[in-house]
Amino acid sequence: MKKTLLLLTVLISSIIGQAQSDSSYFELGLNAIKLTNFLGIADDASNQDDWNPYMLTANYGRNKLALRCGMGYTSTFRVEEPTDANGQSTFDTTAKTMDFRFGVGREFSISPKWTFRMGLDYFVANRFSSYEAKFKDHNGELIENVREISYNEKGVAPFLFLQYNFNSRVSCGTELLYRMSAYTMSDKDTSSGNSTQINKDYSGAKRHLMAPSALFIQIRF
Repeated sequence: MKKTLLLLTVLISSIIGQAQSDSSYFELGLNAIKLTNFLGIADDASNQDDWNPYMLTANYGRNKLALRCGMGYTSTFRVEEPTDANGQSTFDTTAKTMDFRFGVGREFSISPKWTFRMGLDYFVANRFSSYEAKFKDHNGELIENVREISYNEKGVAPFLFLQYNFNSRVSCGTELLYRMSAYTMSDKDTSSGNSTQINKDYSGAKRHLMAPSALFIQIRF
């Protein structure tokens, strides 16, 4: 992943340099729906297959060829402090998500105000969550129970992107994705109260049509 990000940085830098000497363009965009957490459920972990996960997008176009990349990241942490209501126990909950994509496509000008793109993305998605409970047993010893779930997904996604151009610099757009991927998941459960450690590993494949659930506000340079 570090090598991919380095290659992407070099590519974008060279693209910006070329854009100053020809008719190409470079765009940066922000997903307004992710920014406002639309209806309060856009970042819900149970809706990862329903909501577009990308917060930022970067697009480069030249001679009808379109290159793009996107990323999204969320991190949450919550602590339930010990009280009489929970038996003087402490509960820590952590959740992190990371999404990255790189794609290529073809651009079509429908009218001066409307642009249409179609192409294919390569994407990776990583999810991590942990739940830790701390409490004292009947002997007064501190017991810690920890459950960690790691999820890794890789695949390709054909896309259709429709963009409305307010003017030569500002536009908005949304997209339809069909994600085809393979994934692995690891589920670990440990406790300091005994020597038992439960490890579960899963693998599988997913095919999912992701409806337009993003609104990218874009600035062209």
